[in-house]
Amino acid sequence: MNLKLIATTLALTLMVGITAACGGSETPTAEPVAEAQAAGPAVVSAEAFVVPVADADLSFEVGGRVADIKVEEGDTVAKGDVLAQLDQTTYQANLASAEAALFEAEANLAKAQADLAKTRASATPEQIAQAEAALAKAQAALAERIAGPTEEAINVARAEVYAAQASLNEVLAGSRDEDIQAASAKMLQAEAEVRLAQADYDKFVYGDPKVAEPYGVALQKATLTYEAAKAEYNKLVSGATEEAIAVARAGVAKAQAALAQAQAGATPEQIAQTQADVASAQAALDELKAGATDEDIAVAEAGVKIAEAGVESAKTGVTSAQAELAKTELIAPLSGTIGSLNIEEGEIVQPGTLAISLGDNSRWQIETDDLTEIDVVNVRPGANVSISVDALPGEEFTGKVVRITPKSETKAGDVTYTVLIDITDGDTSKLRWGMTTFVDIEIGPEL
Repeated sequence: MNLKLIATTLALTLMVGITAACGGSETPTAEPVAEAQAAGPAVVSAEAFVVPVADADLSFEVGGRVADIKVEEGDTVAKGDVLAQLDQTTYQANLASAEAALFEAEANLAKAQADLAKTRASATPEQIAQAEAALAKAQAALAERIAGPTEEAINVARAEVYAAQASLNEVLAGSRDEDIQAASAKMLQAEAEVRLAQADYDKFVYGDPKVAEPYGVALQKATLTYEAAKAEYNKLVSGATEEAIAVARAGVAKAQAALAQAQAGATPEQIAQTQADVASAQAALDELKAGATDEDIAVAEAGVKIAEAGVESAKTGVTSAQAELAKTELIAPLSGTIGSLNIEEGEIVQPGTLAISLGDNSRWQIETDDLTEIDVVNVRPGANVSISVDALPGEEFTGKVVRITPKSETKAGDVTYTVLIDITDGDTSKLRWGMTTFVDIEIGPEL
């Protein structure tokens, strides 16, 4: 690689030999050294390329269909701009589901906290009063059942039977003649009023509408009255329906059953049930007065801890879903120019596939990975560099070494290192990303 170094060494060797031949055994003078110095500093040469001061090869972290490409090659973008986006339907649905789970978990936590607060709190006077009233009511019901039926209760039940039986008898007897005649007269009177209203309406129907309107209303009202009277008359003439008779008989049976129950008194089962109601009411009152036990509080506290863990888990789910959704977008990590665009809308891409190359070409640098371990050993940061560009013959550039990679790579069987060079002089306006250059890097002792 260091052809100029080899040429310089051969020239120095040749000059020393010529001097020795001319001077015989005399001690060599310092003139060859001066001539060697005049030949210029030693350099190593290598092929290199124009690169932006910063660049990034971008790819999606997840796979999917490309839904939107917001840039084209050559576009200038700012750091943080969205460059492309995959279809987000599934990821948005996952996020919505995770947010719903978080909402539910937070509701469960609020309920658990309320339950704990309620468990720790003492019963209020109102709660104790309500429990005492419930106990008193249950005790009164038990006393009533144990005492058996009273004469008053039996008389009330017996009166209900008489009333139900009277209703049934009335239904079975049908309509009286005088009721039918009265209904008939009422119907005929309503019919006459309809005819009068119709005559008045007909008289003014072709006149002023404002005058005719009240007569129309009167006709409608008379008609409705007639229809109601006619229906009542038909009902009386037809007599009771089977349904009406069945309802009346059911009322009698119900009243008789109530009377039998009142006369018989409570059954042992009913008394036992009422006693159980009293015991339950008493236990509820005792529990209110005693307050929560340590075990009750421990259970409520455990419920809160479980609910808190559920909230944290749901939050993690939301964060994860948000992160996955974010992976469907390619975000510019730096400001610069789109160097290459390797995707198309509608295309299915795999994770890690190169999608976009982005470079900050506000300042150009030169990069070479063509220096072998023998070449790079004498290269130092700050070394002067002479640069020639294949596409710009005749134009010279100078620069300085700014960085040497500490780790090597194997290239075509050679161990090589990458060197980055800043351009310190020369018209860089015509340079383009990836142009081929040739560099001569000064080597020697520490610079």
